[in-house]
Amino acid sequence: MMTTDTVANTDALIGTLYREATRIPPAQYRVWALEQLSRVIEFDAAFWGSGNSADMHFHYACHIGLDDQYAQQLKQTLPINPIKNAVISSLGRPVNMQDVIDDDTFYQSPVYQQLFKPYGIERILAAGHFDHDNGLYSLISLYRFDRQHVFTEQERNLQARLIFHLVNAVSHAFFLHLRVGSALQQTQDHATSAICDRNGCFHEVQPRFVALLNQYFPNRRGVTLPFTIGKDQTTTEINNLAVSFKSLGELVLVTLRLPGPLDSLSRRESQIVEWVCKGLTFKEVGRQLNVAPSTVSNHLYRIYDKVGINSRSELAQLVDSQRAG
Repeated sequence: MMTTDTVANTDALIGTLYREATRIPPAQYRVWALEQLSRVIEFDAAFWGSGNSADMHFHYACHIGLDDQYAQQLKQTLPINPIKNAVISSLGRPVNMQDVIDDDTFYQSPVYQQLFKPYGIERILAAGHFDHDNGLYSLISLYRFDRQHVFTEQERNLQARLIFHLVNAVSHAFFLHLRVGSALQQTQDHATSAICDRNGCFHEVQPRFVALLNQYFPNRRGVTLPFTIGKDQTTTEINNLAVSFKSLGELVLVTLRLPGPLDSLSRRESQIVEWVCKGLTFKEVGRQLNVAPSTVSNHLYRIYDKVGINSRSELAQLVDSQRAG
């Protein structure tokens, strides 16, 4: 039976997860959400992994109280992990380690010796979740280092209630980031975007993005990108679409649009266009490129000729139009 304070704290946590969505950068949101969760369910370490495979092979993972090698160690020991099958068979319902394997057997098991003991993990409360919209499986595991500090039935019920909100609050945060940006302003250049992990699995995607993929990649299958992730801050043409990549920590913002005249520019020409449209003078742009102002001027007029315009105002309109497209 949950106390009144527990219910109030849980409701407050759920509100915070959604309310603060625009304030936390996408790459930091999961760790931040786990930190908020620790105010309701006490734990010493936690792991949150996602992938598009039911066997819990994670493409994207975050943690607190562990190190960056933990995800790989977890993956390597999954075949001997008795908790894995219990989690997969009861998605949405947290699994307490004690309900899967008795203590005497667990503390003598290979998975304890190889994975949990080196990290000081003595108690485990793990919950799986499957998102039908993006095809992602998620695992949220809470750990305690004190063997005597067991997870209670009340804490399991709390995690059962909260895993839905944790996963959906992440989706909500990513959606807001795509839709309005961190400053709550409309970002036209993100109108056809998706947030993916490095394996191309969707963590949030806009309908128009999916529509363009279906149109230009009619034979694609599954819920992943039909092309590989490119380098940060680059734009490349794939199947007659301009595809841009922007790193968000371990995630990537992928933007699709139809190619425009500005895509024919060189990297340096694109830099000059960006700085000129931001209001920099020829002298200021020249300082950025370590060239004379007259060289910048010559570059700009060649750009005008290349894209078929005659003035800065036309250039600014072309940039705005291409971003909106």
